Amino acid sequence: MPRGSKGRMKDRHRARTNLTALDLEGIEAERFLSQSVAEARRLDREAVEILGMPSLLLMENAARSAAIQARPLLGNGKALVLAGPGNNGGDGMALARFLSPRARVVLFSDPDPKRCPDAALQRRILEASGLEIHRAAGPADLCRLAGEVELLVDALLGTGLARAPEGRMAEWISWMNETPLPVLSLDVPSGLDADGGGAFDPCVHASLTVTFARPKRGLMEGDGPRVSGRVIVGTLGLPEDWVLDWMRPEDET
Repeated sequence: MPRGSKGRMKDRHRARTNLTALDLEGIEAERFLSQSVAEARRLDREAVEILGMPSLLLMENAARSAAIQARPLLGNGKALVLAGPGNNGGDGMALARFLSPRARVVLFSDPDPKRCPDAALQRRILEASGLEIHRAAGPADLCRLAGEVELLVDALLGTGLARAPEGRMAEWISWMNETPLPVLSLDVPSGLDADGGGAFDPCVHASLTVTFARPKRGLMEGDGPRVSGRVIVGTLGLPEDWVLDWMRPEDET
């Protein structure tokens, strides 16, 4: 089976920290490896290029995996999805559709159709479907939108963060941390360095993090275990044997 960039996994290490908070969802612990951000992006890209899976399908599968974990947390209320302008926000918008009618979305800003076409499509689908989409300036607006809400979904920043959140983004993150509501983060808590595990100021303190395919390395290191809560590994719909083959170092092939 073809694999791109053979030998890229030689620096892999087996994650042995925080395993008590990790549900491997059918993956045996001895076969479990964490991923760097670059490796996760390569996995997504090669799932598209080698398997022929559209990137939108990966987003849909991520959202479906997160919805399975979100439903038991809703109680009799709704989820408020705080969606950023990138693909993490696209995951959140797709999640809201799976939870409909028990979800509302608040957009930080509109996705750029050129940079994040899948996220932009998710926004158009929500608008066409009539699902609740709101825009908020600051914490006062977020408090108003949190009525009847039992769960906050952090879909703001994802794995691409390289510096501390600022301005309105920092306000939104701080607001989430100040509310008594549980927070479900998608892939990594917003404000966490997904590689090194350092928590920028501010950083979401999640009750539950649903990460995809494999946990990002930062969830297992540094501040990651402290801010990520319980970590669930959700499927992207990739064949598990293919993923394991993809991750195997060249000297094991």
